[in-house]
Amino acid sequence: MTDPTQPAAPRAHARGDERNNLPDASLERRDFIRLGLGGAALLAGCGDDGVGSATDAESTTDGTTDGTTADTTTSTTTTTTGTSGTTTTTTTTGDETTTTGDETTTTGDDTTDGTTTDDTTTGGADACEGEIIDFDPESIPLDDIIFPTCVMAGEMKPTSAMIAVFIADAAPKTLRIWRSGGAPGTVALIDEAPVTPTADGYLKVSVAGLCPGTWYYYAVFVGQPDAFTARSLIGEFRTAIAEDALEPLTLALASCNGSSLNWPSMLVTADEYYDMFIHLGDMAYNDGATTLAEFRASWRKYLGAEGYKLALARAGMYITWDDHEIDDNSNFDRETMNPQQLEKRQNALDAFFEVLPVDAEGPNYRLWRTFRWGLTAEIIVLDCRYERRPSIDQYISPAQMAFLKERLLTSPCHFKIVMNSVPITNMPTIWDVAANDRWEGYPGQRQELLDHIDTNDITNVWFLSGDFHVCFVSRLEPMGTKLSQRTREIAVTSGNQNPIPELLNGLGPPQFDYDVHKPRAVILTFDPDANAVNVRYLDPQSGVDLYNKSLTQD
Repeated sequence: MTDPTQPAAPRAHARGDERNNLPDASLERRDFIRLGLGGAALLAGCGDDGVGSATDAESTTDGTTDGTTADTTTSTTTTTTGTSGTTTTTTTTGDETTTTGDETTTTGDDTTDGTTTDDTTTGGADACEGEIIDFDPESIPLDDIIFPTCVMAGEMKPTSAMIAVFIADAAPKTLRIWRSGGAPGTVALIDEAPVTPTADGYLKVSVAGLCPGTWYYYAVFVGQPDAFTARSLIGEFRTAIAEDALEPLTLALASCNGSSLNWPSMLVTADEYYDMFIHLGDMAYNDGATTLAEFRASWRKYLGAEGYKLALARAGMYITWDDHEIDDNSNFDRETMNPQQLEKRQNALDAFFEVLPVDAEGPNYRLWRTFRWGLTAEIIVLDCRYERRPSIDQYISPAQMAFLKERLLTSPCHFKIVMNSVPITNMPTIWDVAANDRWEGYPGQRQELLDHIDTNDITNVWFLSGDFHVCFVSRLEPMGTKLSQRTREIAVTSGNQNPIPELLNGLGPPQFDYDVHKPRAVILTFDPDANAVNVRYLDPQSGVDLYNKSLTQD
């Protein structure tokens, strides 16, 4: 048994996945850590390890952003009841949208309290235990022509999740969700349902009726259920833990992968254990794309990279965006965009929500939302890019600010984890040349948020950020004893590195506990009992811990 909060011994990390017919497999370390965290029962996927129970309550917010975009997009939803009472919902979205002008800002009246009720059916005990059948998924040949990209799960809630897969032939397939059967050649079948992608091959499926805190495997298969001839990659995800559960949670972080498609940090990450994968933006560098077809092609290229195929198959994902999902920020000013740029933006957003497991409807998508993992952590997803209005000092819309403040104030969770994309830390003076590209360039809203934390004594707010092509652990201010000044931010870059190392000169204690201008794999463990967050930065070549420390706000 191993303790994931302690430094790991040097090892050769996984460069592939035998289960998915990728080269040089080595899953021993990941599975060993997983056993240490929850025992053999966790490998089998038992819900919450006996903590909590199935619940219909789902912790998320949904909705739309502000906008005056004309809606010519059609949406068709098909619901199928699976083998164990689970419900599979497939959403098909049309391609054509027309942008008519700039966006307008909604007010805080549209903000919800972050909790909605799941109105889909629940599977009961069968969705936890499944039906034992003879089935060996790994024996079915992987077809990387029909399934050329990674498989992804997202929107994990206590009893549901969303699965996204690109299917090149756009033909009907079969989705299976299962758990370990306990014996070779068997699985505990949770759900089996026919699924049909869009005419362009995009499949997004919401599966409900699952059990909290439970690990599931999934894949899409070609052929009849009694004679499958091919399959996608095999993925796995864990549903969010029950609302009354309190346990440590482990997150993998990524951002700014870069355009090389060679990301050793993702290979190292895939060899670790994590309950969820967090991507903080710049997941694909779509610079230069204009049409919907070009954005789609770019996404297929990136999601076909080995690093994503490995890391994203290991756990469900929460994602926000930054600028390169559309274009570099220097070419993207939403207050001065012409009609051609607005059309490009709409194409980029349509492609983003079409390919990724994010539940939002176009054309007026809303990315910001929240997800609760029991009493341990609330994951607050922000949109720190596309609501900016520099002329009125607006970094995020009033509606999003009201939502963020309300969730920080009322969340029952020990940790409030903010997916921030662009840093909120008060960076040293040399960085001020680029202050308008982060919270510091919008001092009114930044101070409003920090004052909210102080006034209401909101402890254990942890910001996660990317964009800068650096890795660091910071306090938000270089000095001071206020709670907001001691609040921490963890930054990551997964592929790109900052070309000017001197920008980090002078950083260090007491504000910065770690800083480097090169990519790292990042694993965080939020432990409510210890009231601490273990932060690990791993070398992307050797997988050795370069930084491993448990941190608090004290």
